Amino acid sequence: MKKLFLLIATAALLFASPYTGFMKLSKGAWAKYEIYGQNHPFTLITKYLGTTIYKGKKVNVVETEMRIENMEVVTQYWSAIGNDSLLKKVITKTPNGVSCFEEEMIGTIYSKDQGPGYHTTTPKHFNPKKPNITYATYTLPNGKKIKAAIFKEGDTEVWVSSQVPFGIVQVKEKGKVVMRLIDFGLSGAKAKIGLKEAKMCTMPTLPIPSFQ
Repeated sequence: MKKLFLLIATAALLFASPYTGFMKLSKGAWAKYEIYGQNHPFTLITKYLGTTIYKGKKVNVVETEMRIENMEVVTQYWSAIGNDSLLKKVITKTPNGVSCFEEEMIGTIYSKDQGPGYHTTTPKHFNPKKPNITYATYTLPNGKKIKAAIFKEGDTEVWVSSQVPFGIVQVKEKGKVVMRLIDFGLSGAKAKIGLKEAKMCTMPTLPIPSFQ
């Protein structure tokens, strides 16, 4: 009986899907990417900083660091738990200072369902129960290997993993890599925009930037 149980357990592990959806994030989790744009490649670090209270409701706090050559832009997003597209506050820190958009003004820079580009929960289009998912092993620059699921739509191919914060591992357009994970961690990320700064931020001066 014991041997039979071990055989069943082993078989279950062998046939279990290596992708079960995006991981539940812990405070301090982070992922670092290299993105290849039309000009120079740049790095993007996305960090989960836990939650805070906004107008009496708990919201997720996610911060990104974008580095292009010698310029760094830090942006902090406060969004509804369970729905990242429902932004409540966006705070940006540049060499010119800290500025922000409150909930009432966010619609002027983001379309309704665009969101900030990260996922704290599994989005519908990366549902692990979708049919015809293929799997592969992705190797990070440091040699670490992770299991990834590949979702294809048209000319776009997205690799995602349950082992990585925010899920995204690699993005290809027409077979060319446009975004790739270069490192990640499950803890240790620190905010570059402190909570006090975020609460005391001011509206930016015109013109209002557009992210659409």
